[in-house]
Amino acid sequence: MSYYIHDDIKRIFSTQSDHVAEGLSIYALADAAQDKFFLSKWMHLPQRNLLTEAAGEKAAQISPHLIQLNSEITSLEWVHIQKSVISTPKMTLIVSSLNFEEMYAHLRQFTNVRFDGGLEMFLAFWDPIILATLLGHQADETLYIQEQVLDKEQKQILLGPIHTWWYWDRLGQLQQITGLNLQSFQQSFDSQNPLCFSVDQEEKMVEATFPDHLIYYLKLNNYFLVENFTAWDLYQYVISALKQARRFHLQGTRDILNFICLKLGYQEHFEIDQQLQKVLLKVKEKQITMDQAMEMLEDSSPAL
Repeated sequence: MSYYIHDDIKRIFSTQSDHVAEGLSIYALADAAQDKFFLSKWMHLPQRNLLTEAAGEKAAQISPHLIQLNSEITSLEWVHIQKSVISTPKMTLIVSSLNFEEMYAHLRQFTNVRFDGGLEMFLAFWDPIILATLLGHQADETLYIQEQVLDKEQKQILLGPIHTWWYWDRLGQLQQITGLNLQSFQQSFDSQNPLCFSVDQEEKMVEATFPDHLIYYLKLNNYFLVENFTAWDLYQYVISALKQARRFHLQGTRDILNFICLKLGYQEHFEIDQQLQKVLLKVKEKQITMDQAMEMLEDSSPAL
């Protein structure tokens, strides 16, 4: 029995005969927080929670997992990927010569990052947007920050044993990252000596994810203002509004969120409402704070 195979799957498998000949395997780096299907349905496949620090069943259900996929394009796993994963950020796909244990150990060394001030946190490279930002994937035009965050050596270590790394961007387009295809991996980081970011790298990472943080809080607190946007249109709108907010010398998340809410509330009247522009000019000239501006405009904003 034959079935339709999506062009993205065909592209990933386009050199599958070569993959087999070269001893390459295909892995999924799947985010259980977005899709728990594989936790119960793919138990026959080698898989492991990437965040061993997230102990317990409940933690595992929202953690990223490494899964070694069947190399047959017609297998049930690929049927699920075709139906439910394509064009989403639910998982990225990795082709490599490493075996499962080696690939797991390789990726594990990048799960923690230490910032210049000593703070450590998870580095969510299983998120395709984070991955592409870390590597500076220039072909992905949907990225807010296209300059790579990892330095040259860090990037080479991450991509060393990778043949290709596939993900779907914000517009649902398949993106291909080409690795160095080395036959072994370099153990460079561990819990005692984690991956370290400079101040500049930290700032790039924070800036790259800032629009998404703004969108999260907009949806959480003012969903009625953004409910009619598509995900991509809202992302573009927030980036544009963010740049405009900074021209008013606004920096903090709270102030910028308030600015965006004003734009959403006033809509086409934002640029021409004289009272609003007078108040924002005072904010720009630091005569008043953004909180004070919101109080002054509380009764006049059409939607807030």
